[in-house]
Amino acid sequence: MARYERVSQLYDLLSASREPLSLASLGESLEASSATVKRLVRFLRDELGVEVHFDREQGGYLLNRTARPTKAVLGPAYDSQELSALLSAHEILAQIPPGLFRRETQGLRSRLQQLLYKRPTGHAGIRDRVRLVLPQRRSVDETRFEEVLKALSARMRLQLRYRSRSKDEDTERVVSPVRLTFYRSNWYLAAWCHLTQGLRIFSLDRIAESRITPIPAHELPEKTIDEHLSSAYGIFEGKATHTAHLRFTPTAARWIADEEWHPDQRLEHRADGGVDLHVPYYRTTELKMDLMRLGAEVEVLAPQALRDQIAEAHRHAAKRYRKR
Repeated sequence: MARYERVSQLYDLLSASREPLSLASLGESLEASSATVKRLVRFLRDELGVEVHFDREQGGYLLNRTARPTKAVLGPAYDSQELSALLSAHEILAQIPPGLFRRETQGLRSRLQQLLYKRPTGHAGIRDRVRLVLPQRRSVDETRFEEVLKALSARMRLQLRYRSRSKDEDTERVVSPVRLTFYRSNWYLAAWCHLTQGLRIFSLDRIAESRITPIPAHELPEKTIDEHLSSAYGIFEGKATHTAHLRFTPTAARWIADEEWHPDQRLEHRADGGVDLHVPYYRTTELKMDLMRLGAEVEVLAPQALRDQIAEAHRHAAKRYRKR
């Protein structure tokens, strides 16, 4: 249980009682040891300024009700997941380019900031001590971002001129926006492409021109969307058709064993301290990049086609580092 949650519970117990509460009864109610209860009482006194007295005659703790603070003094209680979620939401909203939607989300961003920075001591310490770093973030044009959001909201088709990185060329497309995702520091639009007649992923920073059309968007069942966008590894579209069998060294396993590469992954611990990870995927593009970053710390055992791709990529990389 988070520390502030227990402090809040202790405060509630003391506030609700007109009689002194013994150390044992507080420990039973909080499911905490006597030492923990004493630490929580000290925190109420020293950090929050709550006047808690110990009545020696009756052997219990009692609030000084003439100086009792409001419940708001205690501030919010966050566990690690809640704090991470608040930080993520705040930082993601901060990535929205200036303009209409940034103004519309200002109230929400301000509220998140208040929740994050409102601490029991009254200081904004968490603002200076906790950071969410978004590396390799790409700039998104304000107009493009606004039009994508409008099309998503109005369920209308978008006409795009898209600059593909993989082919290094521009294409004209009409798409029906399906889902906007903030992934690895960047914004991606999943949309039904009427040119290729399939779901495709578009990086917002590569949309050169966009225009909302008066034609209603092509609607897809949520199940279909999830199958194509969530079943395989990474951001790329496509239903998972392969499973990568990856073997990590004992050194790498110290990190990998605590990571989620995919919701449907399977992890096996090995006697030598390493781990085997089974990850579903459709395209190799993103998986290959992540595996190459780990170098000799990971070996692809299957499928053979992926193993050959990684081996060939390492051979090309090794050539670049040969002595001249």
